[in-house]
Amino acid sequence: MHGIYEQTHEQLLSRSYFKMTTPASTPPPIDERFESLLISPELAMKMLGKRGPGEISFEQSEQGDARRQLLHVEKVAIENKRLKAQSDASYTETVNHYLHEVLLGELTEQLSFTSDVFNNTLNLSDDTGALLDALSVRAASVSKLEPIAANLPWLYDELMQVVNSPAFRRRDSKGRVIVVETFRTALSFLGIENLRLLIPSLIVKRAMPQVTDPYPCIKLKLTQFAHGTAVSARHLAPHYKLNPVQAYSFGMLSQLGRCAIIRLYFKLFDKVQLHLLTESQKDKERMRHEALLKLAPSANYLIALQDEYADALSADLIENMMLKRLFIGDAMRQCANREPCEVGSMSKLLHQARTYSKVRMLHQSRMVEVAEVKPMIKEQEYPSGALEKLRSVDIFTLP
Repeated sequence: MHGIYEQTHEQLLSRSYFKMTTPASTPPPIDERFESLLISPELAMKMLGKRGPGEISFEQSEQGDARRQLLHVEKVAIENKRLKAQSDASYTETVNHYLHEVLLGELTEQLSFTSDVFNNTLNLSDDTGALLDALSVRAASVSKLEPIAANLPWLYDELMQVVNSPAFRRRDSKGRVIVVETFRTALSFLGIENLRLLIPSLIVKRAMPQVTDPYPCIKLKLTQFAHGTAVSARHLAPHYKLNPVQAYSFGMLSQLGRCAIIRLYFKLFDKVQLHLLTESQKDKERMRHEALLKLAPSANYLIALQDEYADALSADLIENMMLKRLFIGDAMRQCANREPCEVGSMSKLLHQARTYSKVRMLHQSRMVEVAEVKPMIKEQEYPSGALEKLRSVDIFTLP
């Protein structure tokens, strides 16, 4: 059991990043913007005080005009209603806090069983590590890969779909499309170099959270971040004479912890909410029952849980795979422990790749100015020529 999980509930639940961020004159930190963007672009926009398409400010609205024209009696009535709403909101927040306290207890207990998280939460089998090792050796071959890959039925379906897609489709001498029907032929058609890029991405695709209401963009944004980090790491690796394939795999697999935390959060939120609703009904606690019905998964709690646990869980999950040829375990643990990283190390490479991917994603969403990111970029100490190379690459599309 790693110490990072051994937090008191009060320590974690009382942190400021659990409180809903409101627009302020000082823009929120870049990392905070990015974490909000991963969960909900709308939340990130509100954090920056920006309005969505077609939205107008309160002062420009009909409601704003009406408010300015209220008579004194109406103002008093509105104030009384506002005070009641504040009281109701305060009680609802207390119930929300308690729900998340229970949720955190269950979450930390589940995190102590890494193999269960790997197998049951992420739906990955124990052969995953052997498959990644088989791809990592120089002498990798289809004949060595096939018996391991054959133990993963989900991978068969994914690779057959890929190999018969327009990007990999082949034609015979008469121009007819060759339909690949056997797994061995699929592996041969794709080739080892393509499989070294495809398989880590398919592992993360399988681990991705699927049901994330009311935040439907999580899967899309997290996939984009995984791809951006992996491709950036692949292009940075040669500058340090590191293995580009291992760097790419590291960037991709470093997202497993986030995937698991998000999956567990939504699953446990529903479970705990239902349990508390049943208890309230049984105890005839009408007010608490009504407050529980108002609750929905919280972006702020989810952001904080990822910040606290995701990298440590990624390190545990990578250790659980017992990799012997893909040397990324120590680097992930170093990142999880937030230890200083030497320039040229695999752990520093991950920090650099993540930072560049974050900046590109925020820039695409118009949530950051060039001047704001210069200190972040400078702090990462990118090697000469690396940023120019990365700017020329579509890091969000797999090679």
